[in-house]
Amino acid sequence: MEIKLIPPKDYTQVHRLRDYCFPNKYVGTRREDFQYWIEQSTTLGAYDGDKVVGQLFILPLNMTVHGENYKMGGIGFVGTFPEYRQRGIIKKLMLEALKEMRQNGQAISVLAPFSVSFYRYFGWELFFEKLHYSIPHSLFPNLGKQVDIVKRMSFEWRDEDLFQAIQDFHNTQALLNNGSMLRDEAWWKRIERRAPDSHFAAYFQEDKVAGYIRYTMQEGTFMIHDFIAQDMLAEQAIWRFITSHASSVYTIEGITANDHHFGFQFQEPQFKREVKMDVMVRIVDAFAFMQRYPWEDIQEPLYVSLEDAFCPWNECVYKINKDGNVSIIEANSISDKHMLALPINLFSAMMVGYLPVQEALIYAKKDAIKEVVDTWQQAIPRNRPVFYEYF
Repeated sequence: MEIKLIPPKDYTQVHRLRDYCFPNKYVGTRREDFQYWIEQSTTLGAYDGDKVVGQLFILPLNMTVHGENYKMGGIGFVGTFPEYRQRGIIKKLMLEALKEMRQNGQAISVLAPFSVSFYRYFGWELFFEKLHYSIPHSLFPNLGKQVDIVKRMSFEWRDEDLFQAIQDFHNTQALLNNGSMLRDEAWWKRIERRAPDSHFAAYFQEDKVAGYIRYTMQEGTFMIHDFIAQDMLAEQAIWRFITSHASSVYTIEGITANDHHFGFQFQEPQFKREVKMDVMVRIVDAFAFMQRYPWEDIQEPLYVSLEDAFCPWNECVYKINKDGNVSIIEANSISDKHMLALPINLFSAMMVGYLPVQEALIYAKKDAIKEVVDTWQQAIPRNRPVFYEYF
């Protein structure tokens, strides 16, 4: 079985494999979108002779980690034909993907797992808890009456100036919200192809966008796909806009972060909520990642020994000086009690702000003295990651 980049002459086979292995055959704009990402991604194939029998996409994306913009490899459309399963094809594809991402400068990777244990084995780890909510008409929030400046558009009836202002606001907030993905023109085009019936409403303060939502309305349900506000005033204004649809919608549904105390300010916050953990993160190149990492307060030099069975270049002992400079040192040059020892999956979840240092050690079944734990915890920014995108 040969693993290699899929050339354009075999793109028809990629469509065929996706349509067989995933639900709902792509047609129309969805098929156009898929074709675009075949061409733009690092598209790996497993070949049996001339036949593509397995595939994996590495989408060229960007992700913020505590305000720092990283090139990110988004893993998607991983699959094999059923008659070729149980042959280690996906493992070979994953190993090649890790090498490709490192070569492409994608120091970090995100995916949506079909199995957490499967991708955890390869070094990815859960890092975000999504809260899916459903608010019935009787529990719609009442945030008072006020005249808010809200401008509205849709993909069908587009206001180009407003749309540009929304895009700019989205990326400005993405740099402030740890774990968010910066959206370029191609990603917005993907959203349009996948949800062409999307509407937008932007709330303005002093002639500038201060918050926006992207939403759809269907059969009495107001479905919120994006909800980004720079402050509580903007959030409340957007909720007033949403509930102004109360005569025509009976349910409001959406997604937010589980740790945001969502609905706390509502008079009746006892509506249906469901927590899902369906995105995983992995540091692909630990040295490159830590070199650019926005360290906070490094009181004493930090040391960490990483375990990474699938990226041997990461299996080193690292020293981070007080100025944030990172170097690789000899394994026996520092005693075990002065450093952390972690597998790459838990180190990844810790560095993006999802796991506290002590919890990462507990899950790894490792020990470290209190001074080391405290020093590391002071050095890592405290913002929890927020990631809503789908590949």
